[in-house]
Amino acid sequence: MSDLPAPVRDFILELTEDMRSPAYMLVGENNLLTAWGGDWGAHDVTGLDERMDVSEHITFLHGLLPLETPNVFLPNVQTHEGLYADVYLFERKEGTWVLLLDATADASARQRMQQKSNVLRLQVAEIEREEEALYEEQGILEAKVRERTKDLAETNMRLKKELIERQRIEKELRESEARFRRLFESNMIGIMFWDLKGAITAANDAFLDTLGYTQDDLRLGRVHWDQITRPGKLNLDEKAFVEMRETGACTPFVREFIRQDGKPVTLLFGAALLEGSQTKVVCFTLDLNRYK
Repeated sequence: MSDLPAPVRDFILELTEDMRSPAYMLVGENNLLTAWGGDWGAHDVTGLDERMDVSEHITFLHGLLPLETPNVFLPNVQTHEGLYADVYLFERKEGTWVLLLDATADASARQRMQQKSNVLRLQVAEIEREEEALYEEQGILEAKVRERTKDLAETNMRLKKELIERQRIEKELRESEARFRRLFESNMIGIMFWDLKGAITAANDAFLDTLGYTQDDLRLGRVHWDQITRPGKLNLDEKAFVEMRETGACTPFVREFIRQDGKPVTLLFGAALLEGSQTKVVCFTLDLNRYK
């Protein structure tokens, strides 16, 4: 999830800077859209709506879902005329994640390099034909061949370096995803995603167990922000919301939650807006009583 806001990304993932317009979505059963984020506009994908059939709405996903293998990588998929993306699909227990990384610049660069390489190859071939017919100009032609060959070698070297750099970025992306997934599933801290309307869209077991809920409760809509919040403490949330809108994240503070059995529990709470959103929030919680 490379669109996580910087404060939470630094705290949880320690991700490197991503400059390729990432976009992601979570697809549930029957190919229905569950959650999405990032810069879908960069891939000319618009009109996303919760519970829509993504395989019908997004043409390049048609026939790919549901996945037949746990992980699928599709390089240089054309998402619109003149737009390309590297598409990653990987299966997790909450559904199928679809991740797009902008590859338009990379595809355009390769095309330009290929075009230049073809031109240079044609020039070399032409020089060789002229050499046979104009032997007296051999010295001049040989100099031109050496010059064109050098250009071709430099072009191929740049292509090789670009390939190595792309492989490095892809490796870092996989490692970043794996680090976040390990942290999320390790349950060392509570992590949840929700929007300012009160819907909790995802949470790990550490968060749910602290409040006496299960993943089934979450899927069935039994966990809601209003249910786990004492009415008298809403003023603290309002302050946190204001701070998030101004800075993107709120300063962690001690907050009282209400368990499913009605008992209060005090947790260290921090939150931040997902990058590019004014309503979707990622939060972490820590049970301070476990460290007394």
